[in-house]
Amino acid sequence: MRKSAGGIRSHLRVRAFLRLAFAKSASNQRTKYDGQRVAALSKYCGFQAARTRTVARRLLEDGILTPGAPGVAVQISEADFVLLLMGVASGAPLRAVADVTAKLIGCVLSGVDVSIMPESIRPGESLAFDRLHDLVWNAAHGDGQMRFDVEVVETFPEIAFRRPDGVARFIPPGTAAGYWQSSKQRRSTIIPHSALLLAATNLFGEK
Repeated sequence: MRKSAGGIRSHLRVRAFLRLAFAKSASNQRTKYDGQRVAALSKYCGFQAARTRTVARRLLEDGILTPGAPGVAVQISEADFVLLLMGVASGAPLRAVADVTAKLIGCVLSGVDVSIMPESIRPGESLAFDRLHDLVWNAAHGDGQMRFDVEVVETFPEIAFRRPDGVARFIPPGTAAGYWQSSKQRRSTIIPHSALLLAATNLFGEK
């Protein structure tokens, strides 16, 4: 099922409650995950299989990915695939990958904080999660014409969607998109549209 734009916040609040119940069962039984969809990040996008598996397990433990029933493999949806992709591409160490993924989810277009605008003129909030989810959904179920290369920055919470006619940057609300926000180097991973298209069509497209 496709998540509506902006629905990720309530989605994660529900998962926070699930996390408490999941933590109790996780101490007695290791949760399984859908190996096929986890492996797709290695096969199509070039990420190391071992890191992808450990990040998937950590995001499950921290309630970012939807937990399944004890002993039943988790069926990763398009939304969970996007969350896993963000976590793996972030380059964050395992101890911090859940927090970094949550920050990336909340990045907004050009850092514009629409929450401070009057309600009468407030536009819908555009989240990085929504844009990437739409891209994966379009590749799997649509016409495949949303052609963006996706850049995930490791040294600052930022996701950029690149195409020949320009770049759309998603950064934390209230920050300025016009200049680099950190004193560190800018290190990032770029995932070409062709890789995302292959992963989405092979995993979620009509068989």
